[in-house]
Amino acid sequence: MGVSFDKQVVLVTGGTRGLGKAFSQCAASAGATVVLNSTGDDDGGATQSINDAGGHAIHMPGRVEEPETLIEDIVKRLGRIDAVIHNAGFVRDKTLRKMSNEQWDDVLAVHLTASFRLSRAVWPYFEDQGGGRIVFISSASGLYGNFGQANYAAAKLGMYGLARSIAWEGGRTNISCNCVCPVGATTMNSANWSDEDKRIRKAEYVAPLVVYLAHPDCQESGSIFEASAGSYKKLRWERTEGLNLFPEQEPADLNAIAENWGKIVDFSETEHPLHMGDSLERMYARFK
Repeated sequence: MGVSFDKQVVLVTGGTRGLGKAFSQCAASAGATVVLNSTGDDDGGATQSINDAGGHAIHMPGRVEEPETLIEDIVKRLGRIDAVIHNAGFVRDKTLRKMSNEQWDDVLAVHLTASFRLSRAVWPYFEDQGGGRIVFISSASGLYGNFGQANYAAAKLGMYGLARSIAWEGGRTNISCNCVCPVGATTMNSANWSDEDKRIRKAEYVAPLVVYLAHPDCQESGSIFEASAGSYKKLRWERTEGLNLFPEQEPADLNAIAENWGKIVDFSETEHPLHMGDSLERMYARFK
């Protein structure tokens, strides 16, 4: 038997077009009742297309920056909510020197702050039901940075820090949270792409990973993935063995840093801390 979302209610923000529409269709095809959220009343026919294909979908508009009423209305109408895929967002690209406070604030609000508020709003329902799944749609811009996207990159990597914290806090109550950094062709991002790029980067090729992370059987939490063109990859932190001085026996000063810079940044030998405690334990191990 394949993966089934029978009796599961999944909210997809920004779920009526682009990547979000692909996520909505994928979840519905697996049996979920999908709530497609968009800012305005026009869903572009996305909800009807799912229902016409035999799925179950409803459209509930609302601003993700103020999601509390949306979550409450979903539970009132459908009786439960089992997963949230936060995909909604926009860009306000500008070089840092020219970026206004409003451009910075607006982008962080719709991506990062909305992630926090959505998570907080669904938390008591998840606890009462015995668990729930949260998936944040992050971006390679957050992982690697991008010219003219200081606001977007900061918000998208911030989502990963939030997901890591949710993983810790939600672990005992079966609440998980993960991030996916997708690249998929949509009308918003592919105007200058070649036909070949559009062919191999279809949005529906990203959707299976995102939707699987929203399934109750998926126990992954606090992780971040990249997905595009049928490739699905998990990322992790890596750090160098670095410079490890004994400050009581040798100078730990500016000269030591300058003279050993090559060793500090040398990735020929590395380690992969799993969490903050593991990071510090490895750092202090030489004193034991």
